[in-house]
Amino acid sequence: MNEERARGAISRAEKAEALLRNELLTEAFDYLETQFIEAWQASGVAEAEERERIYQLSQNLKALKGYFQTVIENGKMVQSQLDEFKRRSNFNKIR
Repeated sequence: MNEERARGAISRAEKAEALLRNELLTEAFDYLETQFIEAWQASGVAEAEERERIYQLSQNLKALKGYFQTVIENGKMVQSQLDEFKRRSNFNKIR
């Protein structure tokens, strides 16, 4: 991975982290999760299709959160690799 792509991955990770720390976005995630659970609990025995739709919505919400988390983890891994590369470069300059 070249340095430009590495910096891009790190920048994306910082943006994803900022989103997951955003009070309004976390409130929205929590609100939707609560709404899905309440809708599932209120569904009747014969409403299997409605429960399936609620399940899919819940899974989509988890996937969205998971995507942000993956971007963050990838950025941290790239940052770690970049730090290691710089450390080795500095070590080799000293020798």
